[in-house]
Amino acid sequence: MMRGRKERVGSGVVLALDVGGPYEERLKRAEGVLAATKEGIAGVKLNFHLLLPYGLTGLQAIRNTCEAEGIPLIADLKLNDIESTNLEAVETLSHFGVDGVIMNPFVGREEGLGSAIERVHQLQGGALLLVYMSHKGADEGYGLKTAGGEPLYRAFAKKAKQWGADGIVVSGRSPGKIAESREIVGDECLIFSPGIGAQGGELSKAAESGADFFIVGRAITESSDPRRSLHAFRQSQASFRGPKR
Repeated sequence: MMRGRKERVGSGVVLALDVGGPYEERLKRAEGVLAATKEGIAGVKLNFHLLLPYGLTGLQAIRNTCEAEGIPLIADLKLNDIESTNLEAVETLSHFGVDGVIMNPFVGREEGLGSAIERVHQLQGGALLLVYMSHKGADEGYGLKTAGGEPLYRAFAKKAKQWGADGIVVSGRSPGKIAESREIVGDECLIFSPGIGAQGGELSKAAESGADFFIVGRAITESSDPRRSLHAFRQSQASFRGPKR
């Protein structure tokens, strides 16, 4: 679904609708940004900024727009709980039209994420495993060494391939780790890179390192002209001439 959407619109930009500010204004602002950019994005990512105050039922207009435009909707829950809770989460998300969910592999497969990944696939959705985050302190956790001396992010990339995940999330601020992850997962997993724009990640460098999709939030959502800002990122992607994924 993500690949098809990317080819149709010629864009790998995933819009992170992580809109902050006064609660009474967030939803209207998010809907406005989506309306301005819907024709040029590969997907929409929802985080707790909207999910907590409004819930899935309160985001019906956004869900309707994504469904009407054929835009994949991803829930950024970093799902990391026991099996029964994870299964309830993916069932609920699917019921409300969410196509993919970001999960944290730290919880493990058995009685953790294994059944949730299988259920997501049964529901025709996608499972994305979090491999390396975009904030400055990410290495304090994802860079920890396993008993064999391997960094945790590499172990997580391997688990994504072994567990049959559809994609992985690797920071756009860390092109080297994107390249390492691509070597590990090959073409079996899509790579989604957050941290592009406001956090300092560069789309062109992420693309050159092997990323398929580029998660952009504040650089678009806080722009006075979201459509124009999106166009700039799309131009950056268009200038990259590398292997087609």
